[in-house]
Amino acid sequence: MDLKQEYLLLEGLDAGITLKVNAAFQESLPLIFSHWPYEIVSETSREMFAKIELKANGRFAFTSPFIDSDNSYRDPLNAICALVAELAWQRLREDPSLLCIHGAAAEFSGRLVVFPATRKAGKSTLSVAMAAAGIRMFTDDFLPVSVLDDGIIRGISSGVSPRLRLPLPAQIGENAQAYLARRQLLTNKQYTYVKPLKTENAHFGEAQPLGGFVFLERADGATAEISEISTAKALKTLIYQNFSRAGNAGDILAMLEFVALNLPCYLLKYDQAEPAIALLQAQFAAWDADLPRYAPRAKLQNEAKNGEILFSRYTEVKTGQFEQATGVKVVSTDGQRFLTGRNGQSIHYLNQGAALIWQILSEPASLDEAVEILLAAFPEQARADVQKDVLRCFKDFGKNGLLRKIESAPEAAAHAAQQPAP
Repeated sequence: MDLKQEYLLLEGLDAGITLKVNAAFQESLPLIFSHWPYEIVSETSREMFAKIELKANGRFAFTSPFIDSDNSYRDPLNAICALVAELAWQRLREDPSLLCIHGAAAEFSGRLVVFPATRKAGKSTLSVAMAAAGIRMFTDDFLPVSVLDDGIIRGISSGVSPRLRLPLPAQIGENAQAYLARRQLLTNKQYTYVKPLKTENAHFGEAQPLGGFVFLERADGATAEISEISTAKALKTLIYQNFSRAGNAGDILAMLEFVALNLPCYLLKYDQAEPAIALLQAQFAAWDADLPRYAPRAKLQNEAKNGEILFSRYTEVKTGQFEQATGVKVVSTDGQRFLTGRNGQSIHYLNQGAALIWQILSEPASLDEAVEILLAAFPEQARADVQKDVLRCFKDFGKNGLLRKIESAPEAAAHAAQQPAP
């Protein structure tokens, strides 16, 4: 098998993908990148961030310096699925200022409604059903988000065709079934990609303001209904579904807090797609409020030029006094707390117990002192259980750079050194 090495270059990306594949693989690409312009060239000076090669054993090998292990796929469509996922990461690597939310996004009345991914909630099915209903889709899987100088937060189209898992659920509705029958499909045993017409999907790079969030909950036999949800629940889900770890966690948490507080957040319970879509169209027929404008957070005193926060790690927390590390971004809403972690590269959710310990550490406290404070507040708790919980929490805080150890004052240390030995 003598295959020519070529290079896949996609609009908007500096790095490309090395290809050594057959004609069947290349013929699949227009159906996948239906709204993302690309070219295949025989020579280029650009860097490559991944390679897909058809091996002699008939498997497509997918390799990249950014993934831990080499992967291979019998079916070319599975290799393309892996490539699409890695493309999302590459966009973030090339532009760390982007936030990226795992979810679908559709345009309603000039703004985007985002549907964060939730397992088995029917996100992809609903996306195709919305396209069939004439609603323009921006993505069915990942949505890059940016803030320009005007402070408006915008979602950016992926340009990738929607993908459905097989078998198709009956809940997708007759309208979507007819829509699929009129579109080009690329299918294997697991997935089918649907190639939209030019006007049915937004093109790569097209941006629209974020208007709101709808969290999905699908249940057999459920009547479609939409209701508001708490800021805390919205924020927690958005944090879990964000995968912009190339950026600074303080910036990410600040932006997610802003959108959760300032954009409407709803829960959509449903079974059948068509009644759910009718409900969405009525809900977002018009927007009542002006778009909120986001002001990026001020940089912190201990933040390096590259956006990293200079935290110390502590693995030994049983001795000495500790307090909250400075420069930690804290978001507190509806009794829920979220913190940024070491070097600004992580976000942590505090349960009720951890939040209490974090509050204790607003002033210097040792491990034993924190235990005594909690036992005084909750005398019904067993000492051994409290000690175990506090130690685990101190260790987690220390590992993630959330603690600052109180060092002895220099004059006290000098005085101690001058005292004669007993």
